Amino acid sequence: MKHNLAFLVILLATISMINAVPHKRATQFGPCTDYGVPPPVSTVTINPDPPTAGASLSINVSGTAASPINQGVIISVAFLDANYNLLGTASIQDFCSQAGISCPVAAGASFTVPTITTTAPPTINPGTILGINIGDPSGNTNPVQCAMAHL
Repeated sequence: MKHNLAFLVILLATISMINAVPHKRATQFGPCTDYGVPPPVSTVTINPDPPTAGASLSINVSGTAASPINQGVIISVAFLDANYNLLGTASIQDFCSQAGISCPVAAGASFTVPTITTTAPPTINPGTILGINIGDPSGNTNPVQCAMAHL
């Protein structure tokens, strides 16, 4: 009986230690929820994952255009708080001037944006959102592509 009890205590201690070790989970990007009809989600990877507060962040974006992507479209990367207020400064670049991108990008064509480097805000609280938006800089239309992740 003492052996069973000792085994049980060791087993529970081991399980407790395993659960205490932080597990790295890849940040999951999904559709942007702000739009009535969410545009297709781009494939997004970030490094480091998860982002480190105040540190440099590399972002890779690729996807397939559901509709044509024309001249004048921008790609923006922004950190938002849980109330969708901008944290820090958004990174905004002309989509069509990115290396390897030739506009217009036809509907159904694949695209890969060269690595975008930005800086994470000084604090990343639960509920912080990382959003990537490819669309009209005026904001008058739904984005062509959009992805967001809750950090």
